[in-house]
Amino acid sequence: MAFGWPTSYWQLSASKLNGGVSAYDKAIEQASEEYKSHMHNIFCDNCHSHVALALNSMKYDGRSDWNMVNLCAYMLFKGHTIGVGAALKQYLPYCIWIIAITAIGYLKASMVRISVDVINDSYQFINTVRQREISLRNLQIPTIENLGVTKDQFDVIDLSDNNIRKLDNLPRLNRLETLLLHNNHIQQIDKKIGEQIPHLKTLVLTNNNIAELGDIDSLASCQKLEYLSLIGNPLTHKQHYRQYVIFKLKTVRVLDFRRIKDEERKVAKKLFKGSSGAKLREEVVKLSKAMPTDEDRTAQIKTRSAEEQAKIKAMIKNARTLTEVENLQSMLQSGHINTNNNGNGGGLEAEEDSGGEENGQQMET
Repeated sequence: MAFGWPTSYWQLSASKLNGGVSAYDKAIEQASEEYKSHMHNIFCDNCHSHVALALNSMKYDGRSDWNMVNLCAYMLFKGHTIGVGAALKQYLPYCIWIIAITAIGYLKASMVRISVDVINDSYQFINTVRQREISLRNLQIPTIENLGVTKDQFDVIDLSDNNIRKLDNLPRLNRLETLLLHNNHIQQIDKKIGEQIPHLKTLVLTNNNIAELGDIDSLASCQKLEYLSLIGNPLTHKQHYRQYVIFKLKTVRVLDFRRIKDEERKVAKKLFKGSSGAKLREEVVKLSKAMPTDEDRTAQIKTRSAEEQAKIKAMIKNARTLTEVENLQSMLQSGHINTNNNGNGGGLEAEEDSGGEENGQQMET
């Protein structure tokens, strides 16, 4: 019994057939007569139904409940496909479609940026404490941008479960009181955050990548900040972490969901006060390496290009053969320069070694 191309087949066992070959032939003949007048379709009356009727007539394996569903299951799990190439031809297109659809969905999700459409399509509601909230969770957002589109209409903005690396590029949001940033990759906080969100009261940075104590100094400009969570960040394992945050951020009342007691404030003040405290701050308080901005990258590229162009012009001036001049000019036009050269054609030394004799002959000619 076989279906389709490439051929998938399921071989019946004679030991499970009552009546032998004659019973088999009789059952096939009856099923064929029955389905001669049937219109073939892919849902009910088809070749699978025809074979199922034959199996029921011959009571194969002592069963009379064969149908299209269990027959297809037998063909799928107990059947065989002729040849590896045939199997690939049968199943590879489906695999390609599944992979392509998955990849397109992933790329679409990974390229989400905050825009007017994203803001308008997002979930906006009044939360349990009567605050107007907007949810931008789990959109794979890489950077904070275009929040001015919200028109400062929200008390709470939820940007949790995204790919944000830096807390910056915020417009002035006078109404915003709560900023939720769980499960991102934030490493640094903009120094102007206090100016951008002057009424920020709650900041949740649980499970991010803030690594050094000095990285939270920017939050000192948030003069109304009362609730702060840094759980799951590397800096929480630093020595004197809690004491330094209490000392630096004097308005915070609850840190990592634990209320700050007066005794803790006294200990923190004593620890970091005076000349001994200043010395301790120099030892334990450090800043992470600044992440380059787009302007920094552009300036770096321009500077590097200018240096390389000046260098290659000097190499052209010192070139000894016409071939060197042409190659160096091509390098200048393409922007790809061998930075290991020494300014006198050294970038082409390997080419000269391998083809020096040929070049020499050309110059003599």
